[in-house]
Amino acid sequence: MICGGSREAYDQNCNRHSLALRSPAKLVEDIQFISRFSRAPIFILHDLRQGGRDYVNEFFNRLKKLNLKNEIVFELFQYADEDFFRKINASCSKYSIEITLETHDENIRHYNGKFSCSNNKVIDTLRFALRHGCKKIDLFFMVGIPGQTYQSAIENIDFCEEIHLACNKDPRIFYFVAPPAPFLDPASPAFEHPEIHGYKKLCHTLEDHRNAIIQPSWKHMLSYETKDMTRDDIVNATYEAAQKLNEFKLKYHLIDLIGYKDIKWKIEKSMAYIAKIDYLLALPEEQQSDDFKKIYREIEELNSYSICGKNELKWEVQKNYANFFSLALVGLEQLYVDYANKIRNHLQPKLRRQFKLEPERRKMKI
Repeated sequence: MICGGSREAYDQNCNRHSLALRSPAKLVEDIQFISRFSRAPIFILHDLRQGGRDYVNEFFNRLKKLNLKNEIVFELFQYADEDFFRKINASCSKYSIEITLETHDENIRHYNGKFSCSNNKVIDTLRFALRHGCKKIDLFFMVGIPGQTYQSAIENIDFCEEIHLACNKDPRIFYFVAPPAPFLDPASPAFEHPEIHGYKKLCHTLEDHRNAIIQPSWKHMLSYETKDMTRDDIVNATYEAAQKLNEFKLKYHLIDLIGYKDIKWKIEKSMAYIAKIDYLLALPEEQQSDDFKKIYREIEELNSYSICGKNELKWEVQKNYANFFSLALVGLEQLYVDYANKIRNHLQPKLRRQFKLEPERRKMKI
């Protein structure tokens, strides 16, 4: 409901009525090309299984033949059985998983169409991935989605603990919480029909969004409220959930005490600045300018704060680039392609003239 790349969005903007898929051969060809000049992880956006079983099998069969050194990052939209992870593990040496679960609430997930299965199935998916060689799982929860209350947003962290215990406290699962901020995705069902999906849209035009971007805090950038949560609720629930998540991570040694204190300080500092900004915005306009100038640098620092650890969203890469020979070869091939394109572009007008003036001769050549 909140995705700008949804079926409804493509139908509305691109007149595309069904899913457009690149072939498994083309995907693997691109992966192979990337691996020739980079050793960084390769992220395959969207869930491969949208293409069907034959599509997935062909992709993994082709990928396996590459003997790839790069880590592959897969995105999941729904429950995955154990056989799926066996196929992944057999096809690449290193892989990770990204899941935007959004919420612990099964009914809300079903309504939003993301992981519309039971919580037990969610846990099974994670267990299967961990059992079959998954290096890292990023698990994202959201604050401010349709049908979610303040209390439900906080309860996401209780589900993190349930998952952690059910998965034997495996440290390969990384937990995150954040709002879908700052804007509702244009063309998403929530943006186009906010009243149907429980949203109150605060930004309607491009100018509205431009003005929102220059606001002094992310609270005032938010382009929406929901029928259950105001702007203040979304902000407060985000920070309360983030602090609860921070305490959960410390409790189970997912972060050290220094990391815990750093995140705690950032959360408290951010909340204090938002309160300070609210106070300044309530002053007469002529008084605001000087006061904002005084804290401008502090506000910039506030907007750069993260409520997760600085390395939690990173993948470890021991070597960023391929060897010099591979890089040189890729460069030479690109030069050849560019040169061939120039020759083709130069000759095409002449060939068109030739074909137009000498049709019989053209026919004989064909």
